[in-house]
Amino acid sequence: MQATDKAAAGVVAGIAAGAFTLSYEALRVVYVGSTQNRDLSVIYPLIVEGFVTVAVFVAYRLRDYGWKATAYPWILAALFFAYSLWANSRPETVPAPVIRGVPSLAVPLAVHLFTHMVKRRERPALVAELVAEDGYQDQEADYERAWPEWDVPTVERVPEQAPMFAAPVVNAVTDSSAIVRTWGRQNGYDVKDTGRIPEAVLRAYARAHGGELVGA
Repeated sequence: MQATDKAAAGVVAGIAAGAFTLSYEALRVVYVGSTQNRDLSVIYPLIVEGFVTVAVFVAYRLRDYGWKATAYPWILAALFFAYSLWANSRPETVPAPVIRGVPSLAVPLAVHLFTHMVKRRERPALVAELVAEDGYQDQEADYERAWPEWDVPTVERVPEQAPMFAAPVVNAVTDSSAIVRTWGRQNGYDVKDTGRIPEAVLRAYARAHGGELVGA
């Protein structure tokens, strides 16, 4: 702890001690005025101020468990703090039944506050124990691990299907044109020995041979 932190802690402790002393005396006087019992009056301020301190401590211990866990101790701390403020500022207006009933109210609330803290703090340990028994690994632990390398799936290429009909051929090579010319004459087409083969003959030849293209 740094020197400035120690100094701040000393100032806070001094303020708390002075405030507790003044509040202690005011609460003791309130109790004496209600019960006329000076012997037990020394305990009464400890119950009121002590409950506020314990409730704040429980709220601090449960600070990592969310607002639902800390809401209950903060409400109780505010309740007893409001009563202490009332008894200190307007002691003559505090009814005697309320003064005598505070200790009886503090007992069950203090016990329940303690069980609230224990239950909240033991719950993560219980969950971890159940997880260990079930053999289930924590998801957060799995997230911290390195992800396995992802292999790109191999996609098989589908061979391209030949067109049903061959595209028209503009110029046929010598070897192919001789075959086409012979086939054309055999099938009644007027095909010359030289020059361009008519497109109708080329299409007919392609249809007759299952769409087979003639080399260009």
